Amino acid sequence: MSPPMARLVLLAALLAGCGGLPPTPPDGGAPDSGVVTFTDGGFDLNDVSWLLPLPSPSQHGQLLGFTAAGSRGPLLPRSLYDSLPGLVESQDAALLFPKFRVVSVRIDPCFPKEPSSGCIKQLRLVAQPLIVEALQTTTEDGSIHLFYDLSDADFDSARQTLTELRHLAAGATDGKPLDVHPVMRAEGLTGPYATTLHAMITRLCGAQNLTRVAFMRLIQTNVAWRFGALNVEAGALVADPIPRLGTVTQQGVQEFGNTDFRSGELQPAPGGDQLPVLLSESELRLTDTRTFERAVTSALQIEHPARTNPKTIDCASCHVASRALHNARMERPFDTSTHADAYVGNPRFDLRRVDGVGDDPRAMRAFGYFGKLSALSQRTINESAEVAEALSR
Repeated sequence: MSPPMARLVLLAALLAGCGGLPPTPPDGGAPDSGVVTFTDGGFDLNDVSWLLPLPSPSQHGQLLGFTAAGSRGPLLPRSLYDSLPGLVESQDAALLFPKFRVVSVRIDPCFPKEPSSGCIKQLRLVAQPLIVEALQTTTEDGSIHLFYDLSDADFDSARQTLTELRHLAAGATDGKPLDVHPVMRAEGLTGPYATTLHAMITRLCGAQNLTRVAFMRLIQTNVAWRFGALNVEAGALVADPIPRLGTVTQQGVQEFGNTDFRSGELQPAPGGDQLPVLLSESELRLTDTRTFERAVTSALQIEHPARTNPKTIDCASCHVASRALHNARMERPFDTSTHADAYVGNPRFDLRRVDGVGDDPRAMRAFGYFGKLSALSQRTINESAEVAEALSR
């Protein structure tokens, strides 16, 4: 299938597969008016995925905490938080609870139910603990990912807010790569844009429609991390087996290297996948061409929203693929521009990964912060492009 046709098929799946409502056009036109013509190109990456700026040390309350609540209850009930494993080594989980703040938000028209059967509309939040070091706000190296299911009416309400936010952005998001949000960085977290975004979150998200909680735990500073996910069932968290790992419910990454010489591994690694080759400098140098090409293909498929999804790929592989792939390019230069599994996307989007953390192998974040530096995965960027394209049609 050609790349343009593949994109059309994926867009159809994002909307039709989810039973999506006709998109509300950014110019405020009627959602059921048939073919919509956009005079401004439609939504862009930073219109559907939001990385909020870190506030000043005295203003952490400008970002939403877990107790923030609308009619659907708090974003994360304390009882559910208390049932999670410890998220930062040697730190009291109870003392961390009030430090967590929502640092990123994404709208998802099609989070998969199962590997190949339907999908769910969602808003997704990522929260990290904020702390102060050297008179600056920074983050602890742990995170919680919250998933809220949306009804058709909820999703339509969210889409109306996206239209309002696009008007408030006044073109500032057009053609920009995904990173710290340009409008909120300029206006601050008490400006009209952030206020409108936060109001949408508390209106549509809460304990009543929270269905899934994922986490990244710091086991040993700059060396070892663990990933896992749990489903909310009857008011409790139930561990969800990690895809490709059988009954395993937590997966680790260990990294003894640095940006110049990587020495990492997945614990456990999925059977038959060569991606771990890209995590080790010594393996990169010694492995045969065929194995290396299979490792590159695996990383590209992880970055491609139409090749893999959260129900078919394991947590750790998803979080390490982008930086591992870039590291491989430095060690063994190769061209993926014509590779069948390389994501292309609409040329109107700037798909570059320009996060502040770059290729530090210790940065396990897909859409958040490593310390005070923004940290993204290429998959998050590519998924944002697909969502923006889908909601623009």
